Amino acid sequence: MNGIGKKAPEATDIGGELQRLRKAAGMSRRDLADRTHYSPSHIANVENGIKSPSPEFARACDAALGADDVLTALVDVGRKPARNPTTRRVPAQLPRPVPLMGRDGLLEELDRVLARSRSAGRAPVIALDGEGGVGKTACAVAWADRVRHDYPDGILFVDLAGHGTSGRVDPFAVLEGLLRDLGVDAAEVPTTPDRRTAMLRTVLADTRTLLVVDNALDDDQVRPLLPGSADSLVVVTSRRRLSSLAVHEDAVCVHVDALDEDAAAGLLREVVGRERVDTEPEATARILRMCAYLPLTVRIAGNHAIVHPHGSLADLADEMSAIDHRLDVLSGEAGNIRAVFSWSYAGLDAQDARLFRLLGLHSGDAFSAEAAAALAGIELSHAVRALDRLVALRLLEEVGKHRYRQHDLLKAFAVERVHSEEDSAQALAATTRMVDWYLHTSRAANQVLAPHRRDPELGPPVAGVPSPPEGWTYTQALQWCERELPNIVAVTDDAHRAGLWDRAWKLPVCQWNFFYLRKHWSAWSASHESGLAAARAGGDVFGQAWVLNNLSHAYRERGHREQAEVMSHEALRMRVEIGDVTGQAWSTVALAFLDLEQRRPDAAITRFTDALTLFRRVDDWYSEAIALGGLGEAARLAGHPEQALGYLSDALTVMDAAADRFGQGFTLTRIGSTLHLLGRHDEAARRFDQGLRARRESGDRWGEADTHIAFGDALLAEGAHGRAADQWRIALAILDELDDPRADAVRRRLDPTTPSPRPSPPDTAPIGQARSGER
Repeated sequence: MNGIGKKAPEATDIGGELQRLRKAAGMSRRDLADRTHYSPSHIANVENGIKSPSPEFARACDAALGADDVLTALVDVGRKPARNPTTRRVPAQLPRPVPLMGRDGLLEELDRVLARSRSAGRAPVIALDGEGGVGKTACAVAWADRVRHDYPDGILFVDLAGHGTSGRVDPFAVLEGLLRDLGVDAAEVPTTPDRRTAMLRTVLADTRTLLVVDNALDDDQVRPLLPGSADSLVVVTSRRRLSSLAVHEDAVCVHVDALDEDAAAGLLREVVGRERVDTEPEATARILRMCAYLPLTVRIAGNHAIVHPHGSLADLADEMSAIDHRLDVLSGEAGNIRAVFSWSYAGLDAQDARLFRLLGLHSGDAFSAEAAAALAGIELSHAVRALDRLVALRLLEEVGKHRYRQHDLLKAFAVERVHSEEDSAQALAATTRMVDWYLHTSRAANQVLAPHRRDPELGPPVAGVPSPPEGWTYTQALQWCERELPNIVAVTDDAHRAGLWDRAWKLPVCQWNFFYLRKHWSAWSASHESGLAAARAGGDVFGQAWVLNNLSHAYRERGHREQAEVMSHEALRMRVEIGDVTGQAWSTVALAFLDLEQRRPDAAITRFTDALTLFRRVDDWYSEAIALGGLGEAARLAGHPEQALGYLSDALTVMDAAADRFGQGFTLTRIGSTLHLLGRHDEAARRFDQGLRARRESGDRWGEADTHIAFGDALLAEGAHGRAADQWRIALAILDELDDPRADAVRRRLDPTTPSPRPSPPDTAPIGQARSGER
């Protein structure tokens, strides 16, 4: 006991008391986080009154601080309400369970494993392993559905694609998706793997949540996704036994074996009918042996029998025996079921078989009927009917209205077939159609999100590509981008591999406004880096410069200023060489904003002025407003408030005309700071309020913090110390949530042992610039 907590506090503000106790103990938030296993951002939120602490949190802090249960007592006594409460989404992502046959014993075993884990107070992690097609996912989903009512805080489902043809999914990207699914704003998702894992554990702390992790390649792919709460449940499926997970994470490994002969026969009866199976026992036994008693292949065989109701099972068994002799036999487990795939594929008509194999050219996950129609170059209605026939034969799974997915083994078979049966010219033509559909639909969606943005010239799509939807609302366009996000990265890679250099760099560029709005860092960087490699491979200097400039913004926003500056300089050099005036202006703007962040206002004034001249040369009125807003901020920081107000007022006029809430938020905040310098305090307060409202409406969390900081600085200069501190506390909580290093500068403002900050200019770099990417 260190004695710091023996005197009970008079106040009931647990956040303030936690901060007092922590400082008395000489601990930073990181120190306390290491001792309690709560993230520094969670601790900051409690200290600043943004989040209400749980009893478990209070007990952990009491123990770490030696506080004699002071904080625990405060939890239920006048706890301070959150200033900005958010309602966590309750995800319900479990796929529809399919009926199981012969798995009662396995489900009962899983029930017992869960009961033992609960009684031991362990965080239950159950890892199902078994060969491909054995039904691991079906078992996991069915059992999760069986226990779902014990987990009222949500059910999450992720496919790690550990054995897919497009390669394993990076758990870093999966963490981003999980956090977004749990209601974390894109801007709040941390940018490092460890912090993302910590945030996931914080969000799931004190909840009863079920997480199904499907198709894991190995232990390392799963470990960062484990919530760590004894009240939550994790179910993992993998073709490998995850022994390391059992040793280090106390997981229980359960093997899923093939069906026994009776259960396999029962499954076939369920699919084709009892009479046909029972009247041909020898043919049934042959079919089941060739299916290796695996549920996937038994269902495929059964559905083929349904499609051919007049043939006997003996005929089907003969076909299955013969077809695979004409094909190379794969090694390992795939060879056990390849005969069934080959036989089922051979029974398709020519159009359906062609569509099935062309789907092997799409390396993404779930795909739409439009993407399939583009691959095959056929009418959408024809594609939907063909896809429905493939679903009926269990060669595809329908996962939503006109959205489909292939089992990874079937995907591998489709890849093999397309490379065997389509010549290189045909495969390239199909890939080109698919890429064109994503490219032109991405541009259509992003033009709805930002009608004034500049897009690269695309030219018309090749023949056979469905037209993008017309009349999209803002919400519909945003939903399409969210839904297709994994495919944007995958198809960019497909275009790169196919040598479609021009399309490969333009696809992520046409998603710029979505990336900038939603902050999907992993996809933003991955797609642009693939696009950059394609532009370099094709010797396209124009494309390289555009992608580099977009990447520089991603690096700048994540705090990697040196790399961002190198990219912006390289983009500018290229654009000067090729005479791209508009591109030169945008690269100059990117460098000017970097100057602002690094406290170089005079250099920024020069660069914004240069950019303004270039934009006027090409008559780009909207982009002029971006440069004017930046020029106003630079003039203010350089000590020229009258000039600054003129620039900013002109910029706001354009932002208002364009109804750009993002740009309005930045400009209104800068106008507020400038009016404060001019002594017009009431007007400044109104502008700060308007700027904050605009930033909230546009979802600009960094911008909200920026406005609170600027407003706090203005209030301090007026002598309103308490109100200034309130603004800074809100800003600090936001920046701590975002893991933004600029939080330290705000923390110094709130520290009474440090001198008062200079109110003008602020000693933090501007956080929420106007939208400054390619337009």
